[in-house]
Amino acid sequence: MKRHFKVSHLALALMLTLGSAGPALAASTSATASVQGTAPVLSAPSNGTLQAVDFGGTFATAGQLSTGDTLVMTYLYQDAEGDADNSDTTVIWSYTPAGGGTDQTISATSVPAAVSGGQGTSTITIPAAALGATAIKVTLQELSATGDPLSGLTINVTDTSLNTAPGGGGGGGSVTPPGPVLPGTNIAGGIFLQSDNPSAGSGAIDYSRTPGLKPQVGKTYVFRAWNDTNGNGVWDAGETDVTATLSSIQWQLNGTNTSASGSSTPTTLSNHAIPGATTDSYTVPVNSASSSGATPGDQGFSLQVSFN
Repeated sequence: MKRHFKVSHLALALMLTLGSAGPALAASTSATASVQGTAPVLSAPSNGTLQAVDFGGTFATAGQLSTGDTLVMTYLYQDAEGDADNSDTTVIWSYTPAGGGTDQTISATSVPAAVSGGQGTSTITIPAAALGATAIKVTLQELSATGDPLSGLTINVTDTSLNTAPGGGGGGGSVTPPGPVLPGTNIAGGIFLQSDNPSAGSGAIDYSRTPGLKPQVGKTYVFRAWNDTNGNGVWDAGETDVTATLSSIQWQLNGTNTSASGSSTPTTLSNHAIPGATTDSYTVPVNSASSSGATPGDQGFSLQVSFN
């Protein structure tokens, strides 16, 4: 007895598909933790020391830091995976004011290394307010723009003039001159009559820049130093008084007193430091109280102030 089976088109299609599919994947492993690379590393280009930097710059006075000097920090950036440098965003320059207090930051222009194996830089100009500071400081962190981990170690330099990293230096073979920071070309100083109450933009007469205007015996004069932002030698409005940040002030007598010597022998003084005249004010004394050693006392000599 013959039996006839009727197979639908759908069933036939399923049978053909299953027969030709081959073995099916039945399972998979659990996912691993995320793929990780290595942290970026900074080193000093001059000697290859890790977690170290080099310093250079342009200095108005050889062997000494001055306001207006340009300081440049340089580092070599390495990232084994090729992640881009982002260490420049972490750079913070600062100084401790001469009179103490909280560290003050210094505006910087920082440029990352273009590629792994390249050099990054950070540049500052020492501000007038840093006058008298014993050292310039900088911190930065090893940091990449992408990758895992993003960051490495932090480099903390407490004195750019030192090269020994454990002692607060940069660890590289190139350093800056030491502090304290001296007055640079952007610091001007003047001598004013105290009763004129000199201040920025006041128009008080500067005796040190006014030919023919003679200081008088018995009068009190004051010295002021300021950040001469436009370089014209005048204490203009908006220019900061930095007298209090100076590390030393010394009033002096200078020149030959011919105009006052009369019947006495003329005396010549060259930058004669007046004993005890080391504050911002000086009262011109009578003859007997003068330190000049000349019969007419301070008369006939010029007043000037040495400062840093």
